[in-house]
Amino acid sequence: MFKFCLQYKVSGRKLSALSGLCASAGLCLGLLFLLTFSACNKKDTVEVNYNYEYYPYSIGHYVTYRVDSIFYTYSNPNYFRDTARYELKELIADTLYDNENALNYKIELYRRADSSAAWAIWKVWYLKPTVTNVQKVEDDIRFIKLVFPPQESAEWNGNIYVPTTDPYTVYRDWNYVYSNVHQPYSINGFNFDSTLTVTAVDVTNNLITKTLHREVYAKNVGMIYREWEDLHKGVSGTFDQNTTNGFRIRMRIIDHN
Repeated sequence: MFKFCLQYKVSGRKLSALSGLCASAGLCLGLLFLLTFSACNKKDTVEVNYNYEYYPYSIGHYVTYRVDSIFYTYSNPNYFRDTARYELKELIADTLYDNENALNYKIELYRRADSSAAWAIWKVWYLKPTVTNVQKVEDDIRFIKLVFPPQESAEWNGNIYVPTTDPYTVYRDWNYVYSNVHQPYSINGFNFDSTLTVTAVDVTNNLITKTLHREVYAKNVGMIYREWEDLHKGVSGTFDQNTTNGFRIRMRIIDHN
C-alpha cells in the first residue's frame, strides 16, 4: 500500500489530485479513470467581451454629420471642381426580417443644407448585426463594417459581397484592418474615451491614382468620422490640380443621442 500525488493536463488545463491508499493496481487505475472523467466534465467559464457597443442600433438612435465633398472632372481642356457642404442624419428607424428570417434594422438618412433648414428624407439603408460582424447595405451594396471582437491589426474582407465588375471596380482589392483599438479620439469638440479605426484601403499607385477609405467608431455612438478619396490625375501635378478626376468626401460628427 502506498500514497501518491497525480498531476496531469486535460484539454490544456492542469488537474491535481491526491489519491487515497491504493490496495492494488486496479484500484489505482480506477481512481485515475474517475479523476479523468471528473476533469473532462468540469467546464470552465470564459467570458469574451465582443464590444458590440461600437455599433449601437437601438430604435431611435441617430448620429448627425457635416459632410464636405469635392468632385473633380477633367476632360482636356475642360476642368470642373464641384464642392458641396450639407448635414446628414442617420437614424435607426425600424426593424424588419430579411429573406433568411434574420433580424435587420432600417436606417433612414435625412439631409439638409445647414442647421437652419428642415430635414428631408434622402435615402434608406439597412443594417444586419450578427454575432461576429455588422453588415451595412448602402445604396444596395453590402459591406461588413466591423468584426467582433475588435483586435489591433485584425484584417477581414469587408467587400466580400460586393461585385467586382463595373461600376463597382472602385471597391476592388480593399482589405479592412483595425488600428487604434480602444483608444481616445477627439473631433469637433467631442472627446470619446474608446474608439477604433477601420482602414479599408489606403493605396497610391505611381503618384497617379489614390484610393483611401477610413472610418472611426466610438463606443455607444457608432461612426464618428469617415474619409473617402478616389483620385486619378495626369502624369504631372498634384491631386488638387486641374488634371484630376475623382472625388473627396469627409463626414464628421456634429450631434448624436
